[in-house]
This record gives sequence, C-alpha cells and structure tokens, in this order.
Amino acid sequence: MKSYKNSVLIEIGDVENSCFVVMPFDSLFQTQYERVIRPVIEGLGLKCIRGDEIYSKPQIMADIWNSLRKSRLVIAELTGRNPNVFYEIGLAHALGKPIILLTRNQEDVPFDLKSLRYWYYDVNDPFWGENLREVVKTAVQNILEQSDLPSYLEGIKADFKVPALPKKESVKRKAAVAPKDISGNWKASWKRANGTIEHQGTLYITQQEEKLSATMTVTFEKAQKMTIVQEVLIGMIQGVQVSLRGVSYTYIQQGASTSYLLDSFNLKLSSDKNSMHGEFNSKRGTGEATFVKLGSAH
Repeated sequence: MKSYKNSVLIEIGDVENSCFVVMPFDSLFQTQYERVIRPVIEGLGLKCIRGDEIYSKPQIMADIWNSLRKSRLVIAELTGRNPNVFYEIGLAHALGKPIILLTRNQEDVPFDLKSLRYWYYDVNDPFWGENLREVVKTAVQNILEQSDLPSYLEGIKADFKVPALPKKESVKRKAAVAPKDISGNWKASWKRANGTIEHQGTLYITQQEEKLSATMTVTFEKAQKMTIVQEVLIGMIQGVQVSLRGVSYTYIQQGASTSYLLDSFNLKLSSDKNSMHGEFNSKRGTGEATFVKLGSAH
C-alpha cells in the first residue's frame, strides 16, 4: 500500500508587534486588563489587542484567527475555565505562538496544560496588581529576547520572521550617588523556617538604577521528590542593603509540593560585590540566606 506524507499548510502572513490577550469578557478581569496587562504591553512597544475590541458579529471566528496569526505573542487568562479561552489557546499552540498563561486559581489549570508553565497570582494580596505587572513584564521580555519559537505539539514547526521592536528614547537622569551594580547571575541557598528542607536557587538580576527585577529557579526535595519552581522577584538596592520580594511563581517540576510560599530576602552586599548575606522571611518564620555571584572567587 502506498503511503502519503500528508500535511496542512497554514499561511501566517506578516507578524506584527502586537500581543493578543485571551480572557473571559467579564468585569471581573476588566481592572486586570486596563491597569496591568495593557500598560505593560504598550510600555514594551507592542500593540495590545483583546478579543472584544476587534470582534465583528458576522465574522467573530475570522477576527480571532487573523489576530492570532498576526500577533507576536499571546497572553491567556485561565481563571474560570472559559471554553472560548481554551479554544483560542489551542489555535495559538497550533500556530506556534509563544503563550503566557495566567491564573488566580490553580485548580482552573486543566490537566492538559499543567505540563506547561503558568503564572499564579493572588488577588487577596493588596499588591497583586503591582506583582502581576512585574510578572507579565518579565515574561514578555523573555519571549522578545528569544530567537527560537516554542514547539508545543509534535509535527508543528513554526517558521516566521518577527519585526524589530520600535526603539524607545532614553531619558537621562542624574543621580546623587549611582547605586552599585549587582545585575547578573547569583547562586543562593537557604533553609525553610523549620530548618529541614534545603533550598537552592539560581538567580538572575536585572537592574535599572536602584530598582531590581529578577527571576530565580529554586530546587528542593520533599518526600524524596524533587520540586523545581521559577519565581519572579522585585526589589531595591540602597547603598549595600538589598531587598528582594517574590511576587509570583510557576512550577517547572511540581514533585510533592502542593503550593509554594513566595520568598523575601533582606541582604547586605559585601565590599567586593561578590556575595550577599542576610535574612530570609516567609509566612512560616525567618532564617539565613547566602547569595554568591557566579564567576566570583567565593
């Protein structure tokens, strides 16, 4: 019997500097979109588009499809298990588009998507808007810096060119005393308050004057199973005092962990700027934490 190599050709067309936002059309998410997601996207030089802003009744499906094809990336809100949201995520996966998954309820992440990274945020936290803003900004920047496109499904190979981002004018500001530069990669270790579970972290810090933003990959063993978490942190450096506060996390490998307590650090920078030592804080108490810059002699 003769075998055929069957294929389906999807025409992407020109990709724009845009982000297509997939979320339920509900007032519950209006503040999240208008005050958090859209300002971050537009601040990074991308056009932000939400479905209800472009849909026309006779051609709803065509509008969705065209917007997904043209978009540089997609942000999807999983909270509420909205079927339209899941359908559009499936279309984006088939197109090979990078997707940032958000949820305020981890139980709303279906089994089929749990193997992918999703970002959990807690609306009971009074700073949830600020925290989510940092999470979205970091996630989008990571996508824009990547040259390779994701591969979600076997047999789908995406190959399209993305436009260069518009250049933003730099604003020069004079500081009385320039803060010490601690950007780069750091290795961290600490124990939870009960002192029984050792945590190891690989931290990457980016710095804009005194403001810090960071991503940290944390590994620890619980019930003889390894858990790997990726965490987003924000913070400040003032003189030699460094503060970092976790704002969101996603599991890379869940292991026996059912939830993760976000980390908070108050540290002192060494004179050679190659190590930081200080206090670790969590809802379960405090402990000591040590950070060593990778590539240093420590």
